[in-house]
Amino acid sequence: TDVVRVMTVHAAKGLEFPVVFIAGCEDGYIPFMRFDNNTVDVDEERRLFYVAMTRAKEILYITFSKNRKIHGTGKRRVPSPFLLDIEKKLKQNNVSKYRKSDKKNQKQLQLF
Repeated sequence: TDVVRVMTVHAAKGLEFPVVFIAGCEDGYIPFMRFDNNTVDVDEERRLFYVAMTRAKEILYITFSKNRKIHGTGKRRVPSPFLLDIEKKLKQNNVSKYRKSDKKNQKQLQLF
């Protein structure tokens, strides 16, 4: 069956998939920074990121946004510092050409 599974990095441990997307790979999300200013175990966050990456059997997509609305306010975002640890020869950087368009001309795309 063609399905899309959405799960947390924590839930992915031990599973493998042909294609994996890690979305929102931005500083503050990966590694996750708590709003209550409690210290974060960066080594554990790095390990979880590695686990998520190794769930991909064939293709791994890692996405991040330059700008994001957080609680209704536009915020500039920075890619996760963990991305710097990935060898350059293993990366292919594709920048989306997506722009907001007139909603009248938008068409729902088929997933399968």
